[in-house]
Amino acid sequence: MRAYLTHLTPKALMLLAVPVIVIAYPVVTVVVPAVVRAVVPDVVRTVLSLM
Repeated sequence: MRAYLTHLTPKALMLLAVPVIVIAYPVVTVVVPAVVRAVVPDVVRTVLSLM
């Protein structure tokens, strides 16, 4: 796969990058806040219990 991607023209790489960004952006904007909300309370409880 790496050899295939190294032989692509810059225009073809841009055409591949646009759908990847369009798909990744909503996933990141939904998943990252959900993970932060799930992890932060546990971390806060752990830190407070150590004090």
